[in-house]
Amino acid sequence: MAHHYHPIAIWLHWLMAIMLAIVCLSMEFISLYPKGSSGRTLMLSTHYLLGLVIVILAFVRLWFWWRSKPVENPDQGPMQKYIARAVFILLYGLMITLPIVGWVDIGLWDVSVSAFGWQLPQIASPDSVMAEELSQVHILMAKTGYGLVGLHGTAALYHHFILKDATLKRMLPRFRQRLS
Repeated sequence: MAHHYHPIAIWLHWLMAIMLAIVCLSMEFISLYPKGSSGRTLMLSTHYLLGLVIVILAFVRLWFWWRSKPVENPDQGPMQKYIARAVFILLYGLMITLPIVGWVDIGLWDVSVSAFGWQLPQIASPDSVMAEELSQVHILMAKTGYGLVGLHGTAALYHHFILKDATLKRMLPRFRQRLS
């Protein structure tokens, strides 16, 4: 068992946390811009493209997690281990399925997305009724993700301030040296 998270795991964790925040904020701020404006287009493009990058990085992180030594965890009770595993599965499930659902949804809305001159293929035929329903599913999944991220952050703070263990510090790059 390893005592620390690998620097790549730490880097990917925080990169994806920032990207998830930007994806969420882009949709929260979209209403500030009128339809057809460059600001609204920027918010939508940011949302779409980072969503696509997130699904790719989720697979990279899972592959890296699978190939790495398990990290020694503080002594946890069975309920804490169960909740941690469930949140892990749900978070990764959402990081993979939510962008895919969004990709299908933009196809149903007959919206095209391009990045760096590459056109994202349409994977659904236009259907405005189905698009509206899938949009609601996408939003519900995103709100579930907000809750899971909040639970994840709360657990990290619980470990740091209540249990006073090194769980949070091990995921912060600057503390890695002190824990060796």
